[in-house]
Amino acid sequence: MRVGIFTSNRAVSLQKVALDLASVLTEMGLEPTIEYGGYNLKTVLKIDGGIVVMPVDLVHCIQYMYLCYRLKTIGKKAIFYGTIEGYVRNPQLYEWIRDYVDFVANSKYTAEKLKMAGYNVVDIVYHGIETELYRDAPILGQRAREKLGFTKDKFIVGYIASDHRRKGHDLASQVVKIARKKDSSIKFIIVSRDGAARYYRDCDNVIFLNKFGELSEAAIKNLYGVMDLYSQFSLIEGFGLPVLEALACGRPVIHGDYNPLSEITSKDTSFRVPIRGKKLYTENTGIIYELHLYSPEEYADILLQAKEEVLKNKRDYEELAR
Repeated sequence: MRVGIFTSNRAVSLQKVALDLASVLTEMGLEPTIEYGGYNLKTVLKIDGGIVVMPVDLVHCIQYMYLCYRLKTIGKKAIFYGTIEGYVRNPQLYEWIRDYVDFVANSKYTAEKLKMAGYNVVDIVYHGIETELYRDAPILGQRAREKLGFTKDKFIVGYIASDHRRKGHDLASQVVKIARKKDSSIKFIIVSRDGAARYYRDCDNVIFLNKFGELSEAAIKNLYGVMDLYSQFSLIEGFGLPVLEALACGRPVIHGDYNPLSEITSKDTSFRVPIRGKKLYTENTGIIYELHLYSPEEYADILLQAKEEVLKNKRDYEELAR
C-alpha cells in the first residue's frame, strides 16, 4: 500500500512527526512518500491513502483538508493528523469538513477543541520518541558543557522554541531576571529566532542562540545533554515535542500546568507551575489562540525548588524521565 504524507516545509516539529510516521509505515511493510509544502497531483493519483500532518488552521491549511476530502470521495483512505493551540476560528465556514474529513488528534487537548468545532475525531494518537536514540545525550552534554566553559557549580536551564508570541518569551525573560537575583549559579540557554532576542538583551545569565530550525539533530541532542532542566516557557502548545525530547534525554522539565503539557509529562518528572489566567488572541490564521498565563515570580520560585530537587536526585530523574 502506497501512503502519501503531506506536511509543512517550514515547521520543524511537523517535519519530525512526518519522518517518524514514514519510518513506522516502512516497518509495517508499506510504501510512504513525503511531500513538503504542497502536494503533487501525480503523487496523489498514485497513492492508496494519505496522512496530512498539519495544524487545524482554516486559513493556511484549508488545501490540505480539501485533499483529505478529495481522497475520500474517490474511495481512498485519508486522515488529517492535526494539532491546534486554541479554538477553530469560524468552523462553520466549510460544512464539507464536518461531513468528509476524519481527524486524528495528537492530544486530548486538540481532540477537545476539534470536537467543539463539530469535527469528526476518530482517535487520539500521541507522538513518540525512540529513547535509545537519545540515551547518550548526558555523556555528549558533559563534553559540550566543558567546551562552553560551564563549571560544575552552574545549573543549566534550556528552552528551544520559535519566536511567536505564544511561546512566552516576554514572561520567560522575566523569570530569567528574577532567577538571576535569587541564584547567580543558574544559567539559561535559549534557542529561538531574531524576534525573541530583544527580550534577553539585558540578561547576562542567558546564552541566546539564533538558530531555531537550523540545528542538526545531533546538535539539539547535545544541547539537551548540556541542560540540567528543560523549561517549556510557552503559553500554549498543541502538543509539545521538545518536552518529549528532553525527557528522552533524561532531563526533567518545568512547565505551566495546562494540557497538553500535563498530559505528556508525569508528576514524577515535571515541575508544574500553576496557571493564573487565560487570554485569547488572534493572528492572520484560522486559530483563536488560548494563552495560559503564569506568574513569573511563581515560575522562578518553582524553578529554584526544581534545581534543589534535581541536584539531590539527578540519576533518579534521568531514569524516570526516560
